[in-house]
Amino acid sequence: MSHIRGKRVAVAGITFESNSFAPGLTEIDAFERYLIAEGDAVLHAGLGNDEIAGAAVVAKEYGIELVPVFAADGGCGPTVSDATYFYLKERLFTALVKTLDSVDGVYLRLHGAMTTETVEDVEGDLIQTLRAMVGPDFPIAVSCDLHAHFTKKMAEGTSLIAGYQTCPHIDIYETGARAMRLMAAALEKPNSPVLSYRKVKLMASAEGHDTTFGPMREVLDRLHEIEKLPGVLDATVYCTQPWLDVEELGWSALVVTDNDRQKGQALADELAQMMWDRRERVLFTKEKINDAIDEIRVSESSQRPYILADGSDSTSAGSMGDSNYLLTYLLANPIDELVYMTITDADVASQCFAAKVGGAVSAEIGGKLSPRFFKPVKVTGTVVTLCDGIYQSKYPSKIFNAGPTAVLKVGNIYIVITSKPAFMLDYQLYLRVGLDFTTAKVVQVKSAGGYRAYYEPLAFKCIDIATPGPSDSRLPKLPFTKPRRPLWPFERDIADPWY
Repeated sequence: MSHIRGKRVAVAGITFESNSFAPGLTEIDAFERYLIAEGDAVLHAGLGNDEIAGAAVVAKEYGIELVPVFAADGGCGPTVSDATYFYLKERLFTALVKTLDSVDGVYLRLHGAMTTETVEDVEGDLIQTLRAMVGPDFPIAVSCDLHAHFTKKMAEGTSLIAGYQTCPHIDIYETGARAMRLMAAALEKPNSPVLSYRKVKLMASAEGHDTTFGPMREVLDRLHEIEKLPGVLDATVYCTQPWLDVEELGWSALVVTDNDRQKGQALADELAQMMWDRRERVLFTKEKINDAIDEIRVSESSQRPYILADGSDSTSAGSMGDSNYLLTYLLANPIDELVYMTITDADVASQCFAAKVGGAVSAEIGGKLSPRFFKPVKVTGTVVTLCDGIYQSKYPSKIFNAGPTAVLKVGNIYIVITSKPAFMLDYQLYLRVGLDFTTAKVVQVKSAGGYRAYYEPLAFKCIDIATPGPSDSRLPKLPFTKPRRPLWPFERDIADPWY
């Protein structure tokens, strides 16, 4: 590929994961707290560990010059307001149009599950808007999360699509590298990479997407074999963000080949069939909270920490983090052990700051952002820590800003109270407020499975507890209205699983 040396590729993107059942709208402040960058800052926003960093290494390998343009990231949360999306889209394309005449391709770092009030398929909209500007033969490479809501519009816009192949997501960097290799292949042989895909009438909660064991491990083992076949350039399966109320909801299998659409289709169908055949096994059963606490109560004191995952309030799935379900249960059924937990409640955080460290606070906490699922509960405690809530996350690799953050000690329960939802995929928030989670008996994490990459190696045991919330694993309990039906598991008797 020596003759592609000196080619130039623009880099841009907007990333966000929507949750249709989280109340309210996500506005521009969410992106301002996480990331809005232009120019060289785009290349460094992921602190050397994101997709763009992986793409940069491959670009250097092939002598491709990257031209950083614009990047925005708002994390996860409720549906994005139209005003916020159209503002970000205008900024992206205003910056991008200045470079299009001088570049040979565009790499878009996307998530794949961003929705707005009127746009169900933001990624498809971005890709097709760009395609209309550059014409049919201009290379557009895209990277997405494993939880992307893959659509026909995306497929029509480009064949150069790569997605995470792990859950928990530990191959973010590698996915950017794969996307850039697809770009290099397209620059070497224009129109040679072709995309074949199969969409399946299948959904399951994120806890069942884990690729380290069980049914999805089997699918990914076969996917990696497929990647090594002659003529195959890339392969991806998308286990779509489960909490999207959108029309084209369903899992997908993608295979990119060197101009062999028939072969790619056969392989995509094989992967799709494997996922469909394992549909009963990807359903995830959680433990009742009373059973989990009873087990903890009779365990040896040295057996710690127990990680209790409240996935239904998963902040990395777009929930608000204001569940007080575990707190309410422990107040009524206390254990004589150290407990750490988190709750999003800006009002109570403000009261803690007013009381100062050592001060007493009596307040109703939690349940204010998601009143459909929770109600505030009264607590009285002592403020032990106050901080600005800014810290470096490892997963994902970025600077997080949870807003003014306090730790309130209520008996033997330490509640980390953030002003804004904070991801719990790693334990950096606990470390930021001076809490070593390995010393506690019980540690709550608000994550639907993704927490295991960082917590499980240091845990005595991880237990996913059955709780209510916007990210409930029991999908038929949530008020879906838009998906095409039939769709498993809403309907169990489906004769034809293909879209």
